[in-house]
Amino acid sequence: MNEFGHKTVRQAYDLRSMLQFTAARLPEKDYLIYKRDGALESLTYGGLEERVRALVEALAELGVAGESVAIIGETSPEWVISYLATVIAGGTVVPLDRELSCEAVHGFTEKVGCRFVVYSSKLDSFFENTSDFPSVSYFVRISSETEELSSDRPEKGICSFLSLLNYGRSLVEEGRSAFEDTPVDLERVCAILFTSGTTGTSKGVMLCQKNIIHAVNVSHRCTGFTEDDTIVSVLPIHHTYEMTCGILTPLLLGATVCINDSLKYIVRNFQLFRPTGLVLVPLFVTTVYKKIWETARKSKRDKLLQGAMTVSKSLRRFRIDPSSLLFKSVRDVFGGRLRRIICGGAPMPAELVEEFDTFGIKLCQGYGITECAPLISVCPEKDNRPGSVGPAVPGCSVKIDPETEEDGRIIGEILFKGPNVMKGYFQDEEATRQVMDGAWFRTGDYGYLDEDGFIYITGRKKNVIVLNNGKNVFPEEIEEYLQKIELVKECVVVGRSQEDGTVQVTALIYPDFARALEMGIGEDISEVGRVIKEEIASLNRTLPSFKQIRGIEMQRTEFEKNTSKKIIRYKIK
Repeated sequence: MNEFGHKTVRQAYDLRSMLQFTAARLPEKDYLIYKRDGALESLTYGGLEERVRALVEALAELGVAGESVAIIGETSPEWVISYLATVIAGGTVVPLDRELSCEAVHGFTEKVGCRFVVYSSKLDSFFENTSDFPSVSYFVRISSETEELSSDRPEKGICSFLSLLNYGRSLVEEGRSAFEDTPVDLERVCAILFTSGTTGTSKGVMLCQKNIIHAVNVSHRCTGFTEDDTIVSVLPIHHTYEMTCGILTPLLLGATVCINDSLKYIVRNFQLFRPTGLVLVPLFVTTVYKKIWETARKSKRDKLLQGAMTVSKSLRRFRIDPSSLLFKSVRDVFGGRLRRIICGGAPMPAELVEEFDTFGIKLCQGYGITECAPLISVCPEKDNRPGSVGPAVPGCSVKIDPETEEDGRIIGEILFKGPNVMKGYFQDEEATRQVMDGAWFRTGDYGYLDEDGFIYITGRKKNVIVLNNGKNVFPEEIEEYLQKIELVKECVVVGRSQEDGTVQVTALIYPDFARALEMGIGEDISEVGRVIKEEIASLNRTLPSFKQIRGIEMQRTEFEKNTSKKIIRYKIK
């Protein structure tokens, strides 16, 4: 048993050997189970290796091995195959959010100089005019539609993923061996992940295989997942959190990953796939938790459930766990087999840890950031402290850069050091220097450590708004859009906590009353506000859903500013 109370399996060295080892050990076991055209399909570990090998050979023969490959679309076997093949072929994968605008996708692919784009057929409109992407040679379309397949060498332009695989298979049959022969360079940048923001302001986090492999190895040690586990993939696959913990860690272990195809039917899919483990953000945990109590109230069983929780907590003091008997209906919401949830990406109410523990489900909070691939800490099951995100993961260290003291606690920015810290930001040495303090990475988060080294996060140092679904919204980007509205003189975007625990992107606006007079609108703040709100409604239609402004607060006075005329954000209430 390791320090987290879990059995330790082999450690990975690189993605290729990790794939080969698991495929050789469990060739017929299902790695991915997913829905396609209404039917369940699966991909075995042996099938995964065969497809990755074929794609590597195709990339090499087309002259794009070692180049940058963008992938955009919903979670799918093709997404995972493309990721692995790109890295194994010595290239750099650029995962993109499928909610990005066409303009943003164009900007990111051109900024990195992607030669290859793999995309879902649901995004066909993005790539109708391939001449808009001068750096891209091949556009590989993922589709479940019936199509005429070929094993011929594809022409530049749009080709199907299945035909490309067939071409790669023909190369394998000819004895091509790029899959085995490509040197492994653990220090080479193999992934560039863009932070939220416009193409001009986003930073590209550069990760190498050493970063990713260390994160995968410590993920398995911290989560306690084994090859007997079934995981349901819920989070967007372009997130490092999901890719590391929900996709690559099961690949190391030999576990089965089931792909959730719709957030609308997430509970239905839990009951279909019957997971034993989940990797989630607080939004999903709180949503399901509320549904449990809503169902209990509707069936007039809420008092019975509350009583059962009281009884369970009392019996647990005597090391008696009645959860499987008392909370069968609750556990059935998750399919009846769920043992463990790893939750990260945003703050989570501490009381949920105790509530789920009463249900017989371990809910352990973690902490990470893309720049750390992303794991920084995870709370161990044997010492699961509500409110804490746990100690630093094995092989890594955290410390606090002291700034203040509250209740005897030294609070300051959390600094992290370990093999999973990024190589830097793509083409941005200044931004890299700002976050690197020698070997220590400055997380931008405030917090403190207890006497055992457990981390407690008290707030964000920077202005980023972290939504309940783990999405990051940068206020400066939204403010840039708002400043283009004629009647907006000053604005600040903040995250407002709502009564239901969600965080709402809210714009605080000081209107340009003088301009309103000139336009014949007058100085009445309600009328000025009405016009501004109409403009914001139009703006929202151009933004991804998670960036849309949901709250608007008008104010009659200017924001307080410092001597350089910058708004003092920390004084905004």
